[in-house]
Amino acid sequence: MKKLIFTSAFFLLFGVTLVAQKSLNSYKYILVPKQYEFQKTEDAYQVNSLTKFLFNKAGFNVLFNDEPYPEDLVDNVCLGLKAIVKNNPSLLATKMKIDLVDCYNNVVYSTTEGKSKIKEYKKAYYDVIRKTFADIEALNYKYESTTKIAPKALVEKNVITNKAEVVNKTKVVQDVSESKSVKQKSIDIKSDEIKAKVKSDDVKIKNNEQVKVKKESYSIEGVFNIDSWGRSTITKKNDSYSVKGGDEDFEFATIYPTSKPTLFIIKWVAYKQPQMVEIDKDGNLNIDSETGVKNYKRLD
Repeated sequence: MKKLIFTSAFFLLFGVTLVAQKSLNSYKYILVPKQYEFQKTEDAYQVNSLTKFLFNKAGFNVLFNDEPYPEDLVDNVCLGLKAIVKNNPSLLATKMKIDLVDCYNNVVYSTTEGKSKIKEYKKAYYDVIRKTFADIEALNYKYESTTKIAPKALVEKNVITNKAEVVNKTKVVQDVSESKSVKQKSIDIKSDEIKAKVKSDDVKIKNNEQVKVKKESYSIEGVFNIDSWGRSTITKKNDSYSVKGGDEDFEFATIYPTSKPTLFIIKWVAYKQPQMVEIDKDGNLNIDSETGVKNYKRLD
């Protein structure tokens, strides 16, 4: 009977490990914050650096959250998982586990809780984190590029589906010049030019009628209504942007550019974990927060 129970438990654990491995293999990057909730300063006791090192050693592509993102991660932030170290100390032991969290703040994988009775903080943290990584190393992670992860709705693209009746038709498109005079030109539409997906600033074809090309490029600089700060100003500051607001014109955040002109990374003074920012077609800011996408209206 005991042998049967042991065998069943082994196969159950083995099955869970295979499922976790298959799930994690779909993600290309691990994002490690520079500071966790239990830390008073960035990379205190080198916990964050050790976490990044151990994920690299286990075969993952690892970035600190404030590092420049690769182009594919900028295009689809859901390719990455956030590595969150959870500290659950007790009087007699240091206890930690690691959660891997997706772009929708769902926990995709959790390690078992590691424990250490070492009294010195740094040595205890190192001991516990290395113990938790036994689970991660056992997964034998290997990225599977054939498994697609859909981008988050924050970076939505306009989709136009065209049918056979628009093939080889001639469309008239208004071309707005800098002097605001309107010219008309004919565009021959061939079947091989029709695509299922086009970018939001492309020509939109609808009902064989005239359509207006509206292609506007908004700068991150401007005045926005941001939470309790109210009327806030974003201005250029060296290679980044300063965000100031309140009665005392306090600098409460810094925004960093990415390789995409409409995508940025914001780092708040009071919140250590950076977040993604997108400028939408109306010039407003969409910020990817833990509670969902927040929209900040452009005032000027």
